[in-house]
Amino acid sequence: MIDLIIKVATGVRAAIALAALAFGGTLLFRLGPYSDLRALLNDSSLPEEAITSPDRFAEILEALGATGRATYLQFQIWDLLNPVLIGGAGALLLGWLLKRGNRDTSSWRLVVLFPVVLLAADLLENLVIAVGVGAFPDRTLIGAALPLVTATKFGAAGATFVAAILLSLAWLRNWRSGVPRRVT
Repeated sequence: MIDLIIKVATGVRAAIALAALAFGGTLLFRLGPYSDLRALLNDSSLPEEAITSPDRFAEILEALGATGRATYLQFQIWDLLNPVLIGGAGALLLGWLLKRGNRDTSSWRLVVLFPVVLLAADLLENLVIAVGVGAFPDRTLIGAALPLVTATKFGAAGATFVAAILLSLAWLRNWRSGVPRRVT
């Protein structure tokens, strides 16, 4: 998987993926039910926006009411687009930066897994939330995993961001010092 990501990563593909992320994210959060859900919670965070305990998750579901929970379940379907866009853009960006900074054959290449973990954790988070909404008022065993899954998502997002900065700096350092980029 690592080799494939690095192989297909180009500047053009990374730029297209980042543009799709910006466009898709705007559509999801401006046109989807996100703002309606936040309004039902008096602008409090949704469970995917903060590390949320199972007790707090139950409080949020109670506060949403039956109609709000149905909307929240619908939002989880819309939100399946988000991890794909973020994970894809992150993987392509890091793969391209690895090549630009001559790091694509070093142990640095493992950083392309950060956005893959982000994608997987975000999809799992959607599943955990959807199961919790569907089972409400009952609690599910999988619901107890919500804080861990969300923390994993945030950790992978942070690691992706830091890796992008470090790889950008490595690329700039090579470029400024005249180190030629390997042809890949």
